[in-house]
Amino acid sequence: MRPTIWFKEKFKVFLLTGAAVLIAGQGFALPTFQTYINDATAGSQGSDEQTWFTSENPFSLFVVGAFGPKTVSITGGTLLISIPEGETGTISFTTNDESPVLLTAMGAGSSSSTNPTGNANTDLLTSETGLDGYTATGDFIPFNSNNHYPLQDDISNFLIFDLGTFENVEQNLNDYNADGSGITSTSGFGEQKEYMISFTGFSSIHFDAYGFVTDEQGQSEFKTTWDQNPGSHDATVGAPVPEPGTLLLVGAGLLGLGVYGCRRRKS
Repeated sequence: MRPTIWFKEKFKVFLLTGAAVLIAGQGFALPTFQTYINDATAGSQGSDEQTWFTSENPFSLFVVGAFGPKTVSITGGTLLISIPEGETGTISFTTNDESPVLLTAMGAGSSSSTNPTGNANTDLLTSETGLDGYTATGDFIPFNSNNHYPLQDDISNFLIFDLGTFENVEQNLNDYNADGSGITSTSGFGEQKEYMISFTGFSSIHFDAYGFVTDEQGQSEFKTTWDQNPGSHDATVGAPVPEPGTLLLVGAGLLGLGVYGCRRRKS
């Protein structure tokens, strides 16, 4: 084989191998944030799709902050809890990590001065005095959320807790993907925070996470942005949040039964 042909063949193999390695690396890339409930089952309930579900109470919640190849820091970690509109109750945490801090006012108690962007405007926790929750994501989220169900304002009310900084201290993090892939061990680095949670009063609780991520863009150049978990890396405990249309149908059905009962009594 002539040297020129040999070189071309070797170079082709090199490109194909490099492409395969790149694709494999991308396949195991972790989202920056994930939430997962230990021993939960992946699936869909109503409009809450591609989510980790459990009916346990108490339960163990994992919140993962994963570093990408250029990530310098993950700060302002925030646990976003969605609860059905009109419900009140209690939530308590037990953890070996830093205890979550309830956020109710602009920047107060948060590890990021820009989170939340507004003050709490509704009372959701019966164990807390004063206003502690929000009626719309636009009232507190410092970025445009992906608005996946049940983050929609006409479905849920919201509580937010500061989780502090995620450190680059663990390796081989899991990818908790409820969209068919299940749980996969990866070579990802970052930190998994674990909380034992119990609650009363709420029929369901849905968990998402977001935070402030700083990436290196070049020599002495950095970019900081907010990021949140994908809709396939969230978790729900309890019954799914009912859709407004379903509530209307149930209400109409109950009303119909009442009218029917009255008519029978009259006859």
